[in-house]
Amino acid sequence: MDSRYWDIAAKSFKGKATPAEEEALRQWLNQSPEHREQYQAQQQLWRLTAPAPATAVDTDSAWRKVRAQLQPQQAKVIPLHRQLWRVAAAVVVLVGIAWLAKLYFLPYYGLEVVRSGSGQMAVILPDSSQVWLNKGTTLAYNPDFNGPQREVHLEGEAFFEVKRNPQQPFVIEAENSKTQVLGTSFNLRAYPHEQTVELTVATGKVAFTSSKSSAQAIVTPGYGAILQKQENSVEKYELAGENAWAWKSGKLHFGGKPLKEVLAALERYYGVTLQLAHPGLENCRFTGTFQNSELQEVLQVLEASLQLEIIKQDEHTYTLAGNGCH
Repeated sequence: MDSRYWDIAAKSFKGKATPAEEEALRQWLNQSPEHREQYQAQQQLWRLTAPAPATAVDTDSAWRKVRAQLQPQQAKVIPLHRQLWRVAAAVVVLVGIAWLAKLYFLPYYGLEVVRSGSGQMAVILPDSSQVWLNKGTTLAYNPDFNGPQREVHLEGEAFFEVKRNPQQPFVIEAENSKTQVLGTSFNLRAYPHEQTVELTVATGKVAFTSSKSSAQAIVTPGYGAILQKQENSVEKYELAGENAWAWKSGKLHFGGKPLKEVLAALERYYGVTLQLAHPGLENCRFTGTFQNSELQEVLQVLEASLQLEIIKQDEHTYTLAGNGCH
């Protein structure tokens, strides 16, 4: 401790320091925790060695006693190899924190990111492949596709027309799934809030796998596959038409399909809930084609052709009532 501050502290303990000296001491204490520790030790020793109040104070004698008891602390020697281990451990911790921050807060760091927001949009990738994004979709990809494979990341729904390149496979990481193609067209739906990832193929051949298990399916035109996220299982099924990507084409086609299947396609396309008043209506079959039609127009056609009554519950919920079909 600087001898100047020893003297000021001594005056402060006795209540004889000037305002300027008190301010200088306060600033010195605020400079570092070490200064405050020295001051506290000095204060404690002052209490132990200070003379009784009635006795005249010999400042020089008192501080000689204090300084005699404040022996310099011997420096703690840490072997060099221990210091190196501490530095290495600190580096590992920092790298780990940086990796976690990148994983959770910057998952697409270094990639080109496109978000469709509340609309739909088309994207041309670096290899001239084309992607149509549905509402609420995020697509991330390397700006130059210079690796061994053309890798993209998808959250949401998109229709892909992939330019063929056998030397550089096209890979899509989406939720718990991995989709790999050489050159084809297909629809992939992988919204984070949904329990499934769904692939439907228009042309070519697609390998569809779970990224967390060995479950997989090779999907060709006219077929689709569904990944159950919780079970990490993949199930292949036959398509009932091209309504899976109606959001892109604007076309809905039904060729004698059960009303239950018709309503499921309409719910997905229009983002509404369509309920049946009783199970007997599921046997009704509907044939018709809609091109960029409004929901009310479609409901009116169903109402007239199947003798139904459409009851509006709210802006997004409708109930279909009727006598049923046999």
